[in-house]
Amino acid sequence: MSFDAWTAAAVADELRETILGGRVQQVVQVDEESLALEVYARGRRRYLLASANRQWPRLHLLSDRPRRGVDTPSPLLQMARKWLRGATLGEVVRPPWERVIALQFVHPEHGATRLVAELIGRRANLLLLRPAEASTDPGAGAWPGGPWRVMTGVHLSGPDAASPEGSGRVLLPGRLYDPLPPPPGIAPDRLTLEDLRRLLAEATPDEPAWRRLVQGLQGFSPLVAREVLWRATGDAQAPVDRVAAPEPVLWAVRELVTTLETGAWQPCLALEPDGRPAAFAPYPLWHRAGPGLSGLQAVESISAAAQRYYDAALAAEGDAYAVARRQVAAALQRARDRLRRRREAIRRELLPEAEIEALRSAGQWILALAAQVQPGQQVLRLPEEAGGAEVALDPALSPAENAAAYFKRYRKAQRAAALAGPRLEQLEADLAYLDQLAADLAMAGNRSEIDAVRAALAAAGLDEKSARSSRRAKPTPPAEGPRRFTTAEGYEVLVGRNSRQNDHITFEVAQPDDLWLHARGWPGAHVVIRSGGRPVSEASLHQAAALAAYYSAGRSEAWVDVMVARRRFVRRAPGGAPGGRPGMVTVREEQVVRVRPTAPPDDSRGEG
Repeated sequence: MSFDAWTAAAVADELRETILGGRVQQVVQVDEESLALEVYARGRRRYLLASANRQWPRLHLLSDRPRRGVDTPSPLLQMARKWLRGATLGEVVRPPWERVIALQFVHPEHGATRLVAELIGRRANLLLLRPAEASTDPGAGAWPGGPWRVMTGVHLSGPDAASPEGSGRVLLPGRLYDPLPPPPGIAPDRLTLEDLRRLLAEATPDEPAWRRLVQGLQGFSPLVAREVLWRATGDAQAPVDRVAAPEPVLWAVRELVTTLETGAWQPCLALEPDGRPAAFAPYPLWHRAGPGLSGLQAVESISAAAQRYYDAALAAEGDAYAVARRQVAAALQRARDRLRRRREAIRRELLPEAEIEALRSAGQWILALAAQVQPGQQVLRLPEEAGGAEVALDPALSPAENAAAYFKRYRKAQRAAALAGPRLEQLEADLAYLDQLAADLAMAGNRSEIDAVRAALAAAGLDEKSARSSRRAKPTPPAEGPRRFTTAEGYEVLVGRNSRQNDHITFEVAQPDDLWLHARGWPGAHVVIRSGGRPVSEASLHQAAALAAYYSAGRSEAWVDVMVARRRFVRRAPGGAPGGRPGMVTVREEQVVRVRPTAPPDDSRGEG
């Protein structure tokens, strides 16, 4: 999970209560993407961690002194030591509904400096800023106006390196700081009943309602959206057609907005059955309590909750293959960024259908009214039957040439529209495949499984650097076979370890009447119950469904919907293997089973 607007607000409030007015005594670099500040405030030393790790971006206090994690000081560390050591924290700024916190320091010699933490997943960043004009006024360039200049940062980018979301921000030393654009959607404190009805009406009936809230409301994370749905309906995963009335949803949104506005925080951890932190929030996570979970645990502060959660997450990730895993993750991100930029470029070229038709109409009217066009005329007013619109003319061209220019633009726009559909469809399919490979990587348990993800990315031709590395790499042992389990009735259950195995067990191993399962709406493993059409008990079906949920990107969710269908009703998606993207399928006549993601009883990964 990542920071949302509520967590950012709670952290900002905590920093104001604990270290505002404190003096920075030391700055250390914990790792390549993280800084820690020792701040002496109110008679005690406190330690603040700021990390731009794009998987785990965070800003919170630490319980203990952090250790230095890099041998060679980075430009960010050198700058921070010069401008922040000895400075006083004068202001903690958080723009409404954004996951951005700016810490403004005032140094007795250097004046005002800002450390900005952008806590937004793949766009996470940590930047050090100075006022654009020389000033020692601590209020100079108050957020979000500025102007401020970039001194340095963790993730710097030039004009040829667009951000993951395609915004094209230039973040280079000496350049004016370009704040992130406001988050899309409606501010939750301005949400009306009509807005909510419209958001829900725009969704398909079976779409989870929480996704509509995330897409339509500023600052909403999946976690807060599911909590709202649980408080409103008793079902955090409720699809849109089961939200009988929007009024309780609006009430639940306003309840959480009130918590943010008043600062009446109740930090808590939601725990897995084995006691590991599953999620944290500055409000009670009632949708994470109940059977199958150890319940909720109140925590003294949001920083304490965040530290426990991230410590557990990083410990689980810190295996012997961490370097190889990070390299493949970076390759997946490169490919994802490139596809998104390409998608945005295609969308920018597209004209609405009405504008395309207007180009053709303009050319026809110019020809029809050619006798009225005077030499050097720049605008042609159309008659009332054409709406009285004005058509721009090139005064250097004749009426026929002006008309020809409009027809040329019309044909170009038509061709772009005709080609855009298939191109966008392929890009969306490729992005979905990258999501599947990311899920494969997250569940990879050894080096061969990590290398299998790298090889699949190279084979797909989605990252040239990975393709070159694969050509140079030494052969690695083949990945193990699919995970195998046995139900109480003795049926074999196969679980794919990656996209190629998913394709293999679904289309080469499974028989038409075997049962096929997959987490709905999440990339993950294909699961096959080799029943051959024989009856499968409810207990065995739920056992296999829990495995499908566990071996998916929805593993950390409280509940996951799992599709169940006869193998005969599963088909390769257009562009899928053979010869295309393995494991991408379409399904019909499926049923849905809702289960808690459950690891195998012995917590093993299944026999190979």
